[in-house]
Amino acid sequence: MKYRIRIKDSAEREAAALSFRELLNQVCCPTYGRIGEEKLESFGAMFFHPMERDELRRIIGKFKAGCKLPPFIVSDLECGPGNMILGATKFPYMMGLSQTNSEELAYETGKIAAHEAGELGYNWTFSPVADLAADPDSPVVSMRSAGVRPEHAVKMTGAYMTGLQENGMMATIKHFPGDGYTSWDHHLTTPLLPLDKTAWFAGPGRVFQDLIDRGAMAVMPGHIALPAFDEPDERGLYPPATVSKRLLVDLLRGELGFEGLIVTDAMEMGGIVGYMNYYDACAAALENGCDMLLFPRMDERFYAEMERRAEDGTLSLDTMRNRAARIIALKEQFGLFRAAEAAPKPLPDLAEHEAVARQVTERGITVVRDREGIVPFLIGKETKVLHAVIMNNADRNGGLLASMKQSLGSLTDYVEQWIDPGPDALFQAAAEKRFDLIVCSIGSRLSYGLNVVRLHDEVARNMMGGWTKLGTPIIFVSHFHPFVHKEYEASIDTLINTYGDIACTVPFLVQGIAGERALNRNLYAHD
Repeated sequence: MKYRIRIKDSAEREAAALSFRELLNQVCCPTYGRIGEEKLESFGAMFFHPMERDELRRIIGKFKAGCKLPPFIVSDLECGPGNMILGATKFPYMMGLSQTNSEELAYETGKIAAHEAGELGYNWTFSPVADLAADPDSPVVSMRSAGVRPEHAVKMTGAYMTGLQENGMMATIKHFPGDGYTSWDHHLTTPLLPLDKTAWFAGPGRVFQDLIDRGAMAVMPGHIALPAFDEPDERGLYPPATVSKRLLVDLLRGELGFEGLIVTDAMEMGGIVGYMNYYDACAAALENGCDMLLFPRMDERFYAEMERRAEDGTLSLDTMRNRAARIIALKEQFGLFRAAEAAPKPLPDLAEHEAVARQVTERGITVVRDREGIVPFLIGKETKVLHAVIMNNADRNGGLLASMKQSLGSLTDYVEQWIDPGPDALFQAAAEKRFDLIVCSIGSRLSYGLNVVRLHDEVARNMMGGWTKLGTPIIFVSHFHPFVHKEYEASIDTLINTYGDIACTVPFLVQGIAGERALNRNLYAHD
């Protein structure tokens, strides 16, 4: 059932009583990392980047105590709580969860995220990612997505969203009107979603519509243009959804019938501030349909610039009061005023949560391709194994690489690990049959502003030389980028995806390679 914000008189009275600065604070969600402990004010929401649980508890408590109205406490719980709360239960990325094809596990993962984060005071997450992983080179979507097929994405993200919202955590589907169809990164520039109306309604539009119909409480537009539904400006440029009335009011609220909260993506991203002046963009986002600004620069210049736009009419006081009233009304509906008086939540059973995470990990590891049928591969104490590492920024993955060598070493006494060895060394090793098996960790990790997620720069030259076709069995493993097989269609004959690197991932992977565990061979999230 669609979620609807119902504005009561009480919310309108609260908004009417706020000064302009207080209205701005109510419609803004800054990040604590930029505000700092000494500048905490009565903001409508606050985003917290990863910290230890005890420090989060202290800072969140201090922030809430200084707010006149109960605030939203926000994070990015895209697949479980562990990436944003240090020490919380870690899960693989959403595509790994999606590869289990289990709505029950997706719901449980959302429930666990809600419980572990809720115990600290969190009540809102900017997740799940509702984008489709249509372009294998997307540096933003990739394994954060539930996959390529709309029906499967709805099934898995819908279950995760329900697990969040039925357990006290407001969910946000993102990035409307849909990322994942281009290699352009809206952290850097304004991507164009290259679909006509029919294709959009059959793909991204279907996902957003179905999740809205299932009760999504919030939507985050990306700094992404959709020419099929919009018009260019006088420069011939299509506006990002963040400031497009046609996309937010006509399409999202009108045709899709969304009546929940609209929160921008981060307002310092190049996809919006490369399109127009930063302060004009903040005003235009509110005027053209957004309820809340994410990561604005809450300094004195920001307040002065927004006051200037209120004076010249580009940001009306009526708009500000309406947005604040909607936010206050949502807090009333969501029970935040009652929650302020409630007793602290007990710490959940982390052992049970860890068991679910292990189940998701084991069921998600997937044999994507095995042309010669070499998986499983019998590894005995005398088996000579090379672990070759062809990864961008391999030095940032020291724990993962150490775990690979250790886990392989638990099966055999002969393991060598080569990092960025070059194609000549790999050719000699394969041609001379120096190893019985080569396990190759390959790929690049997602990172904002990356431009392209696939293997790149000089390290990619390791894929030259022809060493993959000399008869030595080779098992490639992609720990992060799930579409390595697309680029290396011919040269990679065996590939396993893990969709992340939590503590149990590598042991499960190596046991699967050796036949001690069954590996998934169904490509639910892939085309």
